[in-house]
Amino acid sequence: MKKSAVRLSLISLSFLALSACSFSKDALFPSLVGTDSQEEVKARGSNLVEAQGGELPMLGSTNFEPLEISEGGNTGTFVGQKVVSFRNELSQLQTSIRQHNSELQKIRASVINNAMQYHKIIGTIEAKLQVGTTPGNPHMFGLLQNAQNNIQVMSANTNALSQLAARVTSDSAMTSYLLDSIKSAYGVSGAVDEDHRQLRILENETNQTSILMKSLLNEVNSDVARQQQYVETARNYIVDLNSAIKVGSYGVSNVPLTGTAGPKAPSFAKSADANGKPLFVAKFNKKNVNYKDGLKKAVTSAISRKPNVMFEVVAVTPASGKQLSSGTAKNNATAIFQDMINMGVSADRISLTARTSPEATSSEVHIYVR
Repeated sequence: MKKSAVRLSLISLSFLALSACSFSKDALFPSLVGTDSQEEVKARGSNLVEAQGGELPMLGSTNFEPLEISEGGNTGTFVGQKVVSFRNELSQLQTSIRQHNSELQKIRASVINNAMQYHKIIGTIEAKLQVGTTPGNPHMFGLLQNAQNNIQVMSANTNALSQLAARVTSDSAMTSYLLDSIKSAYGVSGAVDEDHRQLRILENETNQTSILMKSLLNEVNSDVARQQQYVETARNYIVDLNSAIKVGSYGVSNVPLTGTAGPKAPSFAKSADANGKPLFVAKFNKKNVNYKDGLKKAVTSAISRKPNVMFEVVAVTPASGKQLSSGTAKNNATAIFQDMINMGVSADRISLTARTSPEATSSEVHIYVR
């Protein structure tokens, strides 16, 4: 829309003239995944990812759509001309919101689609390493390269979100400035009642637009932070997989095609008194305890914070010894030890210890980080 040449002051004239070019005229970041929506991609791939034990990135889901701007006429006064100018400015800002929202949804769809592909490849690698393969299998390294390509797309998506956040920040500042300009127009002399009526409507609409813009900015910034963490975790896991492929094995009990004897069962040392809060606790107070999802989240989180973290897996037996024997507690700890190996944690970064506890009423396994 054509902007009015009238300005409340020379300062507002120069500011608005310069800022008019900032209303999202930048080209949108190209879509990395076509036109599929975030919901369509999620629906298509959620079962696949869950079956492989992977997790889709945590992203916002809001679809940002501004309200319609009310119509109004030019009263012919100076303030009336300002009302027309303000309405045009607000219209441009709302167009920016729609463009930002469209870009955000495309990036989110790309993030989810890429994560599905990544987890599919990782699942294939994990399954093969679980049963064992030849050390340095070139096919496995080829799959790992594909996963690394997915991580590059993850980084591109993160950069796109960061660039989007910068543009939304600029437009959010412009919305606040427009709101202040509208409020200042009440004090300009020579206005008629109709001018103030339209100003009140515009003030309300601009205030709602400002709230929506800030909400959009907060959600984009949250997506940026989540993606950065997701990419860092994926990169660390690629390093662990690379090491596993070199030896052709993913777990301590998988020694494929080497003709050598398998490793001995892990031994338990006596645990010192518990020091600090455990990273993870599994209580085996019933049959078929479902602990693996929680274990994977805890281990992945610990590694993302400290890539060289050391784990202590403690088999805890009730001091009374009435419900479960020490052997049962150690068997449970050994199972969790193997689960962590299967997640890509090197065996030399895990120690196994055992102790009794007067507070425990059943066999427990505690994991501490060192």
